Amino acid sequence: MEGAGCGKPVVVVEHLEEGLSPWILLEYRHLSSIYGSQCVVFTNMPLRYHRIMARYGKPVAESIVDMVDRGLVRREDVIVLDPASPRELTYRDLSTARYVVVGGILGDHPPRRRTWELLTSRLTGARAFNIGSGQYSIDGAVYYIHYMYLNKGVDGYRYVDGVSIETPEGVVRLPFRYPLVDGKPLISGDLVYYIVNKRLPDHVWSEVKG
Repeated sequence: MEGAGCGKPVVVVEHLEEGLSPWILLEYRHLSSIYGSQCVVFTNMPLRYHRIMARYGKPVAESIVDMVDRGLVRREDVIVLDPASPRELTYRDLSTARYVVVGGILGDHPPRRRTWELLTSRLTGARAFNIGSGQYSIDGAVYYIHYMYLNKGVDGYRYVDGVSIETPEGVVRLPFRYPLVDGKPLISGDLVYYIVNKRLPDHVWSEVKG
């Protein structure tokens, strides 16, 4: 499962949704552009989505839980990002990991501890860490890892809790924690387009069909 040509911890996104909704597709697409597709693996990904997801990382049908249980991935090489963990991730923790597992699951507000239920509790013995008190989007969590690895810590890191998007039907409030990049919340422009227009942007739709 090693990410070919990746000189940093590989991000493993364990797909935990029943399908591949436009929303989660856009988050996956965005995190791939942030972290680099050669360093992203999508596990537990149904075969019918592999053609699409191969554009954004390496799709794998098997769960990371099963790969660890079968010894294909060493348990000590894995850390899990879980908001329910009492331990906050440090650069030292990150630098000792070969794989950082992120739950591919759309957030609830308030959180329902689904990452712990569906992932962490099943990866017995793997180290789990939170990345602060807020609940991130999937791509936001990957940006946090990206920032920490590049900067050897989180000095200078900033965030905002909640983003409001104007749509023809009114304001949509996204009550999650978003990194600030150049003073602006980090959210996929394609996701904003989808929320406002209720359809995928044409260039993304072309990728999906292609």
